[in-house]
Amino acid sequence: MEKKLSNRFWGIVIVLAILLAYIIPFTILSDVQAWYGSFLYWGITGIVIIIANVMITKGWRE
Repeated sequence: MEKKLSNRFWGIVIVLAILLAYIIPFTILSDVQAWYGSFLYWGITGIVIIIANVMITKGWRE
């Protein structure tokens, strides 16, 4: 039961991160003229998604 809740939590984190990766750069960061505004945000979002994927798949050996 605990593993299902953990996987569900990390799944929700992934979905929210993906949604925010599209929403924030085109709304809040739309006035930033430099390319690194969105690039930094997407880079951090990518790291969060990688960590979430590792957390979900770390028990697949069992």
